Amino acid sequence: MSTVTQSVRGLIDAYQMHLADREEHNDEPKIQVDEIATKVATFYERVRNLIDYHEAHLLRKRVIGRALKRRIFLKDISGQDIAESLIKEIIRSGHLRNNSIPESKIQEVQGIIDSVLFILDHLRGTGVRDEDLSDWLLGVAVCAVEEALVPPAREMMLADLMFSSLRERVGFHGGTVNPADRDTLLFIAVQRVLLRVDEDQLYCRLLASLCPGWMQYSDAERAEFARALPAVRERILSYSKHSLLPLFLTFCNRFAFLFRIVGDLVFSGKGFDELTGEVALAYKDRYARKKKQLFRLAFFSVISFLLSKVLIAFAIEYPIDRYLLGHFSLMHTVINIIVPPLLMLLIVAAVRLPSERNLSLVTREVESLVFDDPPRTYTISLPRKQRWFLRFLIRTSYIAVFSVSLYYIVKLLLSLGFSGANVVVFVLFTSLIAATGVKIYNRAREISLEKRRQGFLTFLMDLFTVPLVTIGRWFMSGLRRFNVLVLFLDFFIELPFQLFVEFLESFNGFLRRKKEEVM
Repeated sequence: MSTVTQSVRGLIDAYQMHLADREEHNDEPKIQVDEIATKVATFYERVRNLIDYHEAHLLRKRVIGRALKRRIFLKDISGQDIAESLIKEIIRSGHLRNNSIPESKIQEVQGIIDSVLFILDHLRGTGVRDEDLSDWLLGVAVCAVEEALVPPAREMMLADLMFSSLRERVGFHGGTVNPADRDTLLFIAVQRVLLRVDEDQLYCRLLASLCPGWMQYSDAERAEFARALPAVRERILSYSKHSLLPLFLTFCNRFAFLFRIVGDLVFSGKGFDELTGEVALAYKDRYARKKKQLFRLAFFSVISFLLSKVLIAFAIEYPIDRYLLGHFSLMHTVINIIVPPLLMLLIVAAVRLPSERNLSLVTREVESLVFDDPPRTYTISLPRKQRWFLRFLIRTSYIAVFSVSLYYIVKLLLSLGFSGANVVVFVLFTSLIAATGVKIYNRAREISLEKRRQGFLTFLMDLFTVPLVTIGRWFMSGLRRFNVLVLFLDFFIELPFQLFVEFLESFNGFLRRKKEEVM
């Protein structure tokens, strides 16, 4: 009988210890907030997420980031009372369960905030005025607060399993990779592919691996850490932009779904005696969840883009067309708003999840990861160094294809009577939809181990769509940072709204106390 690998056995043991530790701390007093205020705040968060949509696993982090930065912006620099009010706001928003967070977390979160504020003050005192460094550290702090409140224990255990399993089995063809670089790049790839971390979450975990316990440093250690922080940040950023990282991402993407299946089996208490049947059940469950996730991603992305598009249409297109060009076409604006969502519907309709044959491939690969024999190794083929002329030719060809595609799109729209403003907005939002559509297509392919076949028609489609996808990625990053409606919400709606919610909670508590006084 085959024996389970040491890495999988380590996952099982670690999970059992985690369950025992969680049970031991289950009786601690919990933080509680008012239910009425929670309902009001939760409704606001749902509306806001329609305007500024993010995937479910990033929503809580976004709320923490807005709340923490708002409190620092309000000059509550001493750090006093930040943690408790911060945690209560997150609970009211619906991203933490009421009466579930131990009161001891207040001190832990306050320690993180104090460390970050101390380091920021020290950087200013030493003359370092790098706004990017401050924003980077605040992004790391937001993730550290989230992980303190809701430790991602199962996710990190599964990531450790994937990292240790692949580290033992991976080899390289066509060159060598420094072991330290290999481990760091593999760590980044596992975090990105398996856990879908964003940049701030990745930087937080890389910083924790390079400087363990930095949030518990003494003042002297914090000062030394602050002096070293610019160099540490540069080292982390260099790995996130490493030329070999795409190869590691592609390599890990082949195995992420398999390790998720293994995690489902371990975390549900299933054994590996009847592996074929258990994998089939876990696979079908993952398959069903994937379909729902893809539909949700497509639907809410379209709604979010549509709301932003309507705002831009009336804020930019109408004034330009009406007052500068002297003519406004409602029909062109309507077409401009409707076509990109229809394109998304076509993309989603074209997505096909894998055939039933894929299940047997998944089962065989899971067996090779779980059991020791026969040992399986994997190879990453390192790219050959291209001649400068070939690199120049490829980049020039891509720019040419990019320009030709954009030229004919613009020419077609102008021939239909679109104004310059209509054309710009149409191209930008169609590119957003195209980028999101490619993301959905890639997500659908993640659970498939079947070999992909690329025909000539696919090649032609790529020639046309890849430039749009590139524009979409650029614009998506800028829209999240400079979304006019989101900026308006942050500065003119959210602050007074949160003050109102806190007042509502306090007033409701006052009424309850008055009621209880009647004997």
